[in-house]
Amino acid sequence: MIRFTIETRRDNFSYELENTVKDELSKRGCIYDPQNPELVICIGGDGTLLHAFHRYLDKIDSISFVGIHTGTLGFSTDYILENIEEFFDDVTHKEPTYDDKRILEVTCFGKDGSKHSFFALNEIRVENIVKTQNIEVSLNGEYFEFFRGNGLCVSGQHGSTAYNRSIGGAVIYCNLDLLQVTEISGIHHRHARSLAAPLILDPDTIIQFSSDSFEHALLCYDHLHIHLDNIEHLEIKHNIKKMRFAHYKSISYIERLNALF
Repeated sequence: MIRFTIETRRDNFSYELENTVKDELSKRGCIYDPQNPELVICIGGDGTLLHAFHRYLDKIDSISFVGIHTGTLGFSTDYILENIEEFFDDVTHKEPTYDDKRILEVTCFGKDGSKHSFFALNEIRVENIVKTQNIEVSLNGEYFEFFRGNGLCVSGQHGSTAYNRSIGGAVIYCNLDLLQVTEISGIHHRHARSLAAPLILDPDTIIQFSSDSFEHALLCYDHLHIHLDNIEHLEIKHNIKKMRFAHYKSISYIERLNALF
């Protein structure tokens, strides 16, 4: 039977449900194995899913994820408490279909010659709320624009419905493997102008951000962040790794979108 582990939202109700799920699946012959799981069950919402993604990033090639919604937003979850018995039956008797989502990778190049890479499922963004951030944007090594404002957000198809949507980015329909760059509070007048619209890109595009100063700016990757004070430029692209969702029942993309609003 399947080896599973559980990632849980930090509230009492979700913790109680975690114990129920663990006990019931174990009774049905599944093996609770947090070290080497095949399936990661996320109890919570989309934030819980992101925590699970980063926790098991080193095992991403050999595991899949499924969600039970107890949080505030459950775009990526397939089950709710009311159909928990259906969840138990599905996991123990059905063969799932799989939906692979591309992972974003950002490499930060330091002024001292160092470089460090980070990974995200939803988005990677450079953001500065202390001062206007200047960013020179290049695509595949070719100069594109000089941006001024709070920052820029890069997302793929999966992340297009997350932070990207809240700043006016386009929602990319399922099965369209694309990248997107969206401005965060861009400044637009006759002395400072950038595209001022979401830019949809080929999925293999390499996006470069550079600046004479990233002082006070943050690199935000999903719910995590680092300071960019000593960084000279960044390179963002799709990584070859993918996150795999296990779907034991069919929920249309339109149904998921409708649940957002």
